Amino acid sequence: PVDQDKFEVSKILFGALPFGGVYDEIEKSSPFEAVSRALELGINAFDTSPYYGDSEQILGSVLSSLSDKYPRSHYYIITKVGRYGLNKQDFDYSPKRARESVEESRRRLKTDYLDVVYAHDVEFVDIDEVVGDCGVLIELFKLKKEGKIKYVGISGYPLDILLKIATIQYERNQPLDIVQSYSHYCLQNTLLSNHIPKFKSFGVKYLMNASPLSMGLLTETGPPQWHPAPAKLRSVISKCASYAKENGFNISKLAIQFSLEWDGTDSTVIGLSNRKQVEEAIAWFNEVLARKRGEKNADMIERIIVQEIQKIMGDWLNWCWESPPTTISSTTNHK
Repeated sequence: PVDQDKFEVSKILFGALPFGGVYDEIEKSSPFEAVSRALELGINAFDTSPYYGDSEQILGSVLSSLSDKYPRSHYYIITKVGRYGLNKQDFDYSPKRARESVEESRRRLKTDYLDVVYAHDVEFVDIDEVVGDCGVLIELFKLKKEGKIKYVGISGYPLDILLKIATIQYERNQPLDIVQSYSHYCLQNTLLSNHIPKFKSFGVKYLMNASPLSMGLLTETGPPQWHPAPAKLRSVISKCASYAKENGFNISKLAIQFSLEWDGTDSTVIGLSNRKQVEEAIAWFNEVLARKRGEKNADMIERIIVQEIQKIMGDWLNWCWESPPTTISSTTNHK
């Protein structure tokens, strides 16, 4: 069992966004096989959201069906409040909605308490809705006092906004427990590394690095249509993927290992939808660990390939897209 008084997450955190079907259609048996294999291989935390389609219901029913072998005390559940759809009007950061949302999530996930609740995609609303006197964080900290939540956090894309909220909460004497950043420590963008000491200085205890594949950008097939990356960036990454392939490497494996090799955050959230992906992620992580122990020399050619890929990116390395986009439409990102 995990220590319920601490938050000791596995280095790979199971991202259940794909259960909502935003990348590919999910086969009925896949979630059960993926979650049970993940628990078997030592993954002890699951990240979902009401915004991710049926992800919460699917995850809840799978975990419930595994309760004899893996009772609730064996893993952490992380979910979110505030975002319920693609458009601006689908955000509701009101205290009333946050409380209702937590109750709905507890029901769907079949649990009495949630380990972590994030205010989801904080950059899409006015900062006052997050940190104001009637902001969502005050309500989440009340729910923490009531024992319905163990840790309160925020998630989003722009690092400056995440940092600003962390600063305000610190000055309020109610620092955030946890911050989740995505697509900011990956092959294409490593800006999160500069921000870790700042978050820590504002009392943030735990930091999560989500999406080492940057929402499907760093793959051979390229990102989904809704991805916020502009055509030029897609084209550059496609060249990087081809370069990796010509040299006998898969860009997804290079990208996941690149993120897992970094110790700057407590965990890396990887979207997983089936048993094969779970086993692959663990095998790739074990290779990283073997290198760190000196049992397996880091293949120099691998490091050179990564350096060359980042050279091919040129000015697109550490480039950030605009979030929220100027026009919020069906292309709004799905994190």
